[in-house]
Amino acid sequence: MLLKNRIIPFELNSKYNTQKKTKAANFKLLNETVALHGQTVLVGDSITEIFNDYELFFEWSKENDCAVYNRGISGDTSNRLSERFYDNVLNISPKNIVLLIGTNDIGMGRKNENIAEEIKGILEQIRSKSAETNVILEAVYPVNKNLSIESRQMVGRRTNGTIRELNAILMPLADDFGCIWLDLTEALSDKNGNLHKDYCYDGLHLNVNGFKTVAEHIIPLLK
Repeated sequence: MLLKNRIIPFELNSKYNTQKKTKAANFKLLNETVALHGQTVLVGDSITEIFNDYELFFEWSKENDCAVYNRGISGDTSNRLSERFYDNVLNISPKNIVLLIGTNDIGMGRKNENIAEEIKGILEQIRSKSAETNVILEAVYPVNKNLSIESRQMVGRRTNGTIRELNAILMPLADDFGCIWLDLTEALSDKNGNLHKDYCYDGLHLNVNGFKTVAEHIIPLLK
């Protein structure tokens, strides 16, 4: 029997499956056994996970003798990230943290105020465990559902209006917690305010051109 219009509670809908649990466990093991302290960590959802960080940060890493670790997990939401944040990020006392999270929360229909509260909790973790870390809090990127049937499906219930509203709530949090606020909305958007077709492949996830633009903005902010 099909259940129509059934609303699945966020907590149930966002629980980690085996694959995501394995990724989080792998990151924990890497941090405990291999990863160096005082490096740079990119953390977030699939947009971070597929970041071409090795190539795009290679010259900066070489010049600054600082590794860039990617701790993105596809499908991650703000509350799931909060749960794994210490084991996957903070236990190596990073010099820099680049944080991008929230688009999947919006995709699940969470209220912006609740998303912001979870992200505030992450920032509280950072300042209580690694007070001197340079934190770059990114604004959630715009989307574009007008590219194809795939893009309409991928973008789902996300709208640029809702994303802008969330970013407006997040911006003062960056100031409250001594973070750098990085809003790339204009840099990634077309003339209509949608994610530019040259920077993505499905209306949500960036391609290498998009990530190159992001990296060019992040690198000058790293210590």
